[in-house]
Amino acid sequence: MLKLAFAAVISLAIAGVSEARLTPIQLHAGINPVPNIAADGKNGNISVDWRENGNAWGYSIFMVRAGGSIATVDGADRFTDRPHTGEDVITSVRFARGSYKGRATTFALVADRNIKDSVAAPTSTTIKIYALQKNDEPLGTPYRFVKVTETPARRDYCNADMALKTEVGFPLPRDYSGPRTPNGC
Repeated sequence: MLKLAFAAVISLAIAGVSEARLTPIQLHAGINPVPNIAADGKNGNISVDWRENGNAWGYSIFMVRAGGSIATVDGADRFTDRPHTGEDVITSVRFARGSYKGRATTFALVADRNIKDSVAAPTSTTIKIYALQKNDEPLGTPYRFVKVTETPARRDYCNADMALKTEVGFPLPRDYSGPRTPNGC
């Protein structure tokens, strides 16, 4: 069953769409069923797996399946985060339900910090938002995430989770361990 991480919806201005109302999806390790995942009546799921490295560089792998096929994003077959120590998340990947081009679908939100010298230092961050769509092209995977917007954050961040909270209004994950300041520093 689909679980929502936050009771309220988030209003978000997206290029080409006047307003998108996003409802966060609460994920757990393993397979998370998502009904009507791509607005075509077919069910799907989001699997969350952990890649342990024995150090601060382990990461989560998010694979999205729709209609029996793995959805692609920018030519890859998965999303990955980079939580580092948790206090200084480099890349945050979150999912939500919402409407895109008049149809309910699944969104992926990715905040990615541009690390230069120190992981802990504030740095520029890019926020990308993708919508899951059925691929109507004759070639390629049946489903893919289409980039809806890519925006540089208005400030530098020490934590990508906080960038999603401050820039987009997306709620922090339950296990957030960074500073609770507007830039996560």
